[in-house]
Amino acid sequence: MKRKSAIALAGLMSACFLTGCSNDGNINDGKYELPHHLQTSTSGMNKDLYYQNDCIEGSDPSIVYCDNEADTENYGWFFLYTTGVFNIPVYKSRDLNNWQSVGLAFSPAQGSWAREQVYAPECVYSDGKYYLFFSANDNYYRPDGMFFTSRDDQKAYYVEKAKIDAMDLAAASARMDEQIAKFDGKTELEGYSDNQLSRAQENIDKYKSLKAGIDASESEQDEKDAELLEITRTALAEFEAMEVNADLYLGYSATFSIGLAVSDSPAGPFVQYTNVAGQEGYDPNKREISIGEPFVTHEDLAGVPIERRERIMSHIDVNPFEDPKTHKKYMYLSNTYQGQTEMYGVEIGDDWTDDLNRDSVTHMTTLGYKDVDKTEPTDYIISTKIEEGPHMYYDAESDNYYLTFSINGCYDRNYSVAQALGKSPLGKFTKVNEADGGILCAADPYWDHVTATGHHCFVKYGDKMYIAYQTLVDRAGSGSGPRGICVDEVKFITNDKGQKLLYTNGPTYSPMPKIGPDAQYRNIAESATVTATNGEAGMDAQYLNDGLLTATLVHEIVKEYDAKKGKTEITLTFDDYRTVRAIMVFNSKWAERLFDEVSRIELDFVKTKDGKDVTGTAYMSGLKFEKDRYLTAWEGDEEEDRFARPCGAVAVEFDEIKVKTIRITINSDKPISVSEIMVLGK
Repeated sequence: MKRKSAIALAGLMSACFLTGCSNDGNINDGKYELPHHLQTSTSGMNKDLYYQNDCIEGSDPSIVYCDNEADTENYGWFFLYTTGVFNIPVYKSRDLNNWQSVGLAFSPAQGSWAREQVYAPECVYSDGKYYLFFSANDNYYRPDGMFFTSRDDQKAYYVEKAKIDAMDLAAASARMDEQIAKFDGKTELEGYSDNQLSRAQENIDKYKSLKAGIDASESEQDEKDAELLEITRTALAEFEAMEVNADLYLGYSATFSIGLAVSDSPAGPFVQYTNVAGQEGYDPNKREISIGEPFVTHEDLAGVPIERRERIMSHIDVNPFEDPKTHKKYMYLSNTYQGQTEMYGVEIGDDWTDDLNRDSVTHMTTLGYKDVDKTEPTDYIISTKIEEGPHMYYDAESDNYYLTFSINGCYDRNYSVAQALGKSPLGKFTKVNEADGGILCAADPYWDHVTATGHHCFVKYGDKMYIAYQTLVDRAGSGSGPRGICVDEVKFITNDKGQKLLYTNGPTYSPMPKIGPDAQYRNIAESATVTATNGEAGMDAQYLNDGLLTATLVHEIVKEYDAKKGKTEITLTFDDYRTVRAIMVFNSKWAERLFDEVSRIELDFVKTKDGKDVTGTAYMSGLKFEKDRYLTAWEGDEEEDRFARPCGAVAVEFDEIKVKTIRITINSDKPISVSEIMVLGK
């Protein structure tokens, strides 16, 4: 009620001002005091103007926006897919902030291979269908932990294994004698590795030892024969595996594959993609795939010309990407085997349900190095243990492909998003160093308002792009507990090497301009001409309305306007009168350079009175910055021992007013910095 009363009072006063009511208390030297509301933590936030990252609980976000006007039920909604418990939940929102549950987008059907650890969804829309890719543990697809060089080899093996399992002792022993003649005592044998020969000898020795040791009474003979038969069948199965794979029968079961589900609606339900002869929708031109098989698994990528042919390909964090230039489809994956240290890309066919082009499999990144050739290590100050969550983006202006990915684990305070640049979807890609702006979203270890900003996706709305990323609900970062999803705007910056890079206006935990189709106002400050006084040497007023918030401490490419102590005046002038509803003056990212208040804001306005345009100047003064809200907890006796929580602003709102020029004055007895000016209007 207090919030509504404050706005109602401001509205009445502003209405009086705009219609020319006489009120001597609102007139000062021919200038009119503009009734306003200063947004603070105690006054509440006007959700018609702003949003704040309060975190919807979830992880591994993927967001699609439904812009299909024919879909009257879903048009104008954002849909968020996130990791659930053995399933994929879906939420919808009009503003990327207030989410409501739609239910389960996908839950594995009976008989599905994906029954454990179903997570990391990625949804893409194409030709009237929504395709939901996901990761899942493949234990039910690979119960014996065996890996093959192709699906055909895998099927051939299980045909032979079924025959072996049906053998009696006499038949199994006869076949074992053939294997002994081939492998016993061989230290070299064409077509077989040292590891294979070693395993073969172990099985032969075990078989010989057990057979030689059988000296059983008649009553024990059946038991001993059964034991020998079991050992023989196991050995024969491994020999058979050697014929169709390469050192991949390792018994390693903690591996993952990629699934695909399809729906006509972004809300789901999504149904696991299958293509089985005799079933509805069967396409004889596509590979057969049953509900018990992953869409992409080790066998689809194994045996191709990569750095280590025997490397197990355990896939998570799939990212589907359609190249806007060629409309070819690609998929990017993180390999979890022996640590998440590599990412791969591969081309798909014309349709998202087509098979992979095995010959196109490309090694995209290697942990700790700028490229796969390991020519130069990365300079990440953040100690990198993991690279995961790949996401591809193309920028037509620079003709650059951006491979973005997460470094470190999801509960690490230094979980961050980095980027690599390439000139084609499969590279070669080169990571951009941290000092050069390569980290596009990160939380500083000293912050207590946001941490662990990693696994992400991009979503476009209108002419703007946003990043949805996961973080920890515990903002101080205890290293455990639930994860949450936040959203901030993504911009482009150019470093001193001329590289055009992605940059996040965040991570934020402060009011930011509202997003989505229900937002009536947007930031129009970037279209104004800006000038400023009292700047320190080298300062450019363009820093004040370049659309970039100084939200990161890992590099200094994005500049604040540094001003000397005294009076600083900032002027924004539009080509014509614009409807303005709110002004945001963003403070410094450095605690020692925070300003205490905006001393005065003046707006040169026009209004219509008695059918004529009347001009004048309105003003607001003494607009305090809520400093304690944007400083970390005390770490010592002095204020200098505290760290700023970046992206805090003096945010003031008022009834609509048509404005051509805005003058902002800040008086300070110490040097200060201004990060950005935003004007919410039309």
